[in-house]
Amino acid sequence: MAVDMKGASRQALSALRGVAGNPSAQDAGRISQDLFVAIQVLDSSLPLRRALTDPTRESASKSALVEDLFAKSISAQSLSIIKSGASERWSSPSNLPAALEIIAIEVEAGAADGVDVELMGIAHALSGAKELSSALMGGRAIDSLVSDLFSQKVSAATLRIALAIARNLRGRHFISALEESANVAGARRKKTVVHVRSAVSLTSAQSERLRASLGKELGREVSLDLTVDASVIGGIEVKFDDDMVDGTIARRLAEAGRKLAS
Repeated sequence: MAVDMKGASRQALSALRGVAGNPSAQDAGRISQDLFVAIQVLDSSLPLRRALTDPTRESASKSALVEDLFAKSISAQSLSIIKSGASERWSSPSNLPAALEIIAIEVEAGAADGVDVELMGIAHALSGAKELSSALMGGRAIDSLVSDLFSQKVSAATLRIALAIARNLRGRHFISALEESANVAGARRKKTVVHVRSAVSLTSAQSERLRASLGKELGREVSLDLTVDASVIGGIEVKFDDDMVDGTIARRLAEAGRKLAS
C-alpha cells in the first residue's frame, strides 16, 4: 500500500471508490474480508496480476477471469469492485492489489469511526515490543499475537484490518503497514492523523485544545496520535503527512502545538 498512486493508477483508484460506495458496517466487514482474500491471491501470482492489468486484453476476458477465480467465494458487491479494478488501466500490475487494500480499509473506516486511532494505537503498542520481536524470531504468526493482545481492546473493523495486514505484509514491516493503514482510514473520515510526541504526557484539556487548534488551521477534523518521549527537544513535536500540509502551515502548526502544550 506504500505504492505511490500516480497517473492512470490514481484515476483507477478513484473509479474503484465510486464502485465501493458507502456500505453499511455489516457489508463493509464482508467486503473488506473479501478484498483481502483477493489481494492474497493476486500477490501470490505475478502472471495473474499482469493478466488482470494488461491494457491490451479485452475487459470481458478479464472480467471472466475474475468470475472464475472469485465468484464462488466472495459477495457480488466485492466481485464488482474487483471486476472494476480489472477493467481499469494501471501504471503497474502491483498497483491493483495495493488499490484493493486501500478500498478494503476505506470501506471499514467509512462505516466505523475510530479505526484510524485504534490502528495507530496497535502500532505504538507493538513498536519495539519484545513480544513482536519474539514472535518474528520464534516463527510465531504475527496475526496470532495481534489477536491475543487486541481482540478485546479494539473494534471488530480495526481487528479485521490489523489481522489482514499481518497475514499479508507484502514485503512491508508490520508497524509501518499499520501506520499507513491508519492514515488511509483517517483520510477516509476526512481526518488528518497528526503525530504528536511530547516530553511529558499531555492532559486531556491540552490534547483537546491542541486537536481543536490544529483542526482549525487545517480546515478538517484532526485525529491525534500521542506519544510520550522524554528526548523531545522543546517539549513537543508535531508531524503529519507531507502531501497533506505545506511547509508554511506545518511550521505554524508546530509552533501552535508547542504553545498549547506549555
